[in-house]
Amino acid sequence: MARFSVTVLAVLAAALVLASPAGAVDPLSVTSTVPADGAFRPPTPSGGIPFQVVIAGVPADANVSVTVSSSPATGPDGTLPTDNRVDFFFLAPNGVPGGYSALSDPGPNAWSADLGTYFWQLGATWTDAAGVLHSAAGKVERLSIGTPPPTPAPLPAPARPARRTSLRMTSVDAPFYVRALIRRHTRRPTVRLRYNCARLSSRSFRCRPTWRDSRTQYSAVATIAHTRRAGRIAATASLRGRRASRRCLRSGTLRSCRRAFRWRSVIAARPLGRR
Repeated sequence: MARFSVTVLAVLAAALVLASPAGAVDPLSVTSTVPADGAFRPPTPSGGIPFQVVIAGVPADANVSVTVSSSPATGPDGTLPTDNRVDFFFLAPNGVPGGYSALSDPGPNAWSADLGTYFWQLGATWTDAAGVLHSAAGKVERLSIGTPPPTPAPLPAPARPARRTSLRMTSVDAPFYVRALIRRHTRRPTVRLRYNCARLSSRSFRCRPTWRDSRTQYSAVATIAHTRRAGRIAATASLRGRRASRRCLRSGTLRSCRRAFRWRSVIAARPLGRR
């Protein structure tokens, strides 16, 4: 009998909404909802799913209802239509300021027993002191019946490069320092960079890099050695060579355009494992 009374009230409320003027209903100020938008609930074949909401800006005697649909599509007024409706029920004040609560369809054959994604929307209607009917609705929220997908395992943090403890320099280190030296002094991308490195000792190399960039052509000799500074490994680099402006080379010879240059730098040691 109680469920029959609720159904009658639902029909009456729907009729009031249909009787309201054409156009979108007013927005409903909803401050909290349970279940939350996007929530999952296990299949509930009987008893219903508890709904609890807090609404601001409606009178205490407002008719507050929930429409549950199998589709998120709304009608011209911005509310869920009856086409795909699977449930409709009223909520009652629960003693919390602006709070209302109720259970969805308790069954049998309740929609909450079937796995799937459903969409629900709060609605409210009330008549003011002047006899004007007001209709308002909240946003369409999503509720899934089933088990939420497993949370993906977090990606492992990238391993930090090992700190160098030995002064030994490898054939991978030397080109790394040549590139770092060039970037530091020219701040321009290189083209056709050739290293031509040869070992001098266990901790040093001599390289004869040649390259060009958007402005200049270079050829040089670089001596690079590992050293220990304040307890850390670093590389000292000394480079001398000749460079020629590409603008000069358009009309002059390489010999007339070349100018001597020299660079010196201390470069942080290449972290082990980084190429």
